[in-house]
Amino acid sequence: MKEKRNSSKTFFAVALILCVLVSCIVLTGVTLSAATDGKSSDTSALFTDDILAQAGITLSEEDEVIRVDTDGVVSLTIVRAFDAEVIFRGKSFPVKVAGGTVADAIEAAGITLSGAETVTPALDSKVSEGTVIEIVADSYVILTADGETREIATKAKTVGEFLTEAGVTLSKHDILNCDKNEEIYDNIDITIQRVEYKEEVRTEYIDYDFVTEETDDMYLGVTSIERYGEEGEKEVTYKCKFVDGELVSEELIKEKTVKEPVDQLEYVGTYVEPEYDEPDYDYDYDYDYDYDEDNSYEPPSNGSGTFTDHNGDKVSYTNVLTGSATAYYAAEGSHTATGVPVHVGGVAVNPDIIPYGTKLYIVSSDGSMVYGYATAVDTGGALMSGEALVDVFYPTYDECVNWGRRNVTVYILG
Repeated sequence: MKEKRNSSKTFFAVALILCVLVSCIVLTGVTLSAATDGKSSDTSALFTDDILAQAGITLSEEDEVIRVDTDGVVSLTIVRAFDAEVIFRGKSFPVKVAGGTVADAIEAAGITLSGAETVTPALDSKVSEGTVIEIVADSYVILTADGETREIATKAKTVGEFLTEAGVTLSKHDILNCDKNEEIYDNIDITIQRVEYKEEVRTEYIDYDFVTEETDDMYLGVTSIERYGEEGEKEVTYKCKFVDGELVSEELIKEKTVKEPVDQLEYVGTYVEPEYDEPDYDYDYDYDYDYDEDNSYEPPSNGSGTFTDHNGDKVSYTNVLTGSATAYYAAEGSHTATGVPVHVGGVAVNPDIIPYGTKLYIVSSDGSMVYGYATAVDTGGALMSGEALVDVFYPTYDECVNWGRRNVTVYILG
């Protein structure tokens, strides 16, 4: 029973509210003034735009509508906009306003006052149809500063006074395009350049030098880079001058080397192969050796004597040795035990048996191959162990294979 009584109360309350709303809508009255000469009418419309539409009233953007709601009666006052004129710096700015003050009309014209102007009529005066507003200042300054150009009215007499009046401060480094004591005149152009100094630390590279050294370990004209150059690094501090945010100059303050550069080193060869006092040979194996009756080669006995070389020349020798001979090759520019580069005619020996620098003539014991004139310039393990008497040099592997290992006769030349 209790729930039913509550439901009944709720129903009657809602019904009562709906009745009140309906009666309000039906009883709404509207009084329109200004636009309809103060006529009144009844309407069920609630919103201002709907009321005006029902009354057939059209508004411009500048017209104003003043609405007052009192005891179910809506009073709409329509203020039609009218023309006024603002004269600023000799230029006319027509404006359309619906009343208000002179200050409102100046704002509608898009003009901002600095406070140094004389305005006629006064700023708080009411504006009416045809009102002419004139703005006069002693001078107008065109101020360019901080990326902005403005026109500012002023009563100041000097540039310094104007800057103080305008609240513009200068640092000791800023650049002013005129003297602070210069008198203000209309349309004076005052430009301020903001100057700022900053220290900047940068990492810069240090160039390396190119150094050459001569060496007789390489043939004349041959070059070789022994060490490639490396750039160094230094930490450099600059005092930088910025004008309106742009870098215009910089001054070196200090620098500190972080990494020393490494010079590039290049060797230049100076070695010139000496000219030996010996006959030229062209490997024309036209040589004359003594053969016995069964056509076998008989090497000469130890001791001094003469022999006929492959060119047919008689050559004297102080001693003669026989033994095994091998052949070797090496890359161009390689060096021998005596420091000279490897070359055809430079052979390896045991210097205890054949001293370095000894001039030689080498031919296979069977006479089938002639190495020819040579100089003892190198040595090796096989020579020192006695496995070979001499190791002849050839520039290629194939030539060494062709020589192989064979018994040879080595003439020691005087």
